[in-house]
Amino acid sequence: MAKQVKIVNFIDDREGREQAEMTLTDLVNDDWEIKAAGGGNAAGLLWGFVILQKDDEQERPSR
Repeated sequence: MAKQVKIVNFIDDREGREQAEMTLTDLVNDDWEIKAAGGGNAAGLLWGFVILQKDDEQERPSR
């Protein structure tokens, strides 16, 4: 079965974290599964990403 992948990026400040939490809540409730997460810092900012995956309900031809 084909899969779909999404990557959610965010900056770890209050607003960025709250937006990421709302986005991830919606995706997880829509059957997306969290597969990996990570982050780092640059220019004095903390940032992160979350990789999600779910089955593609419409099979796509191979590329």
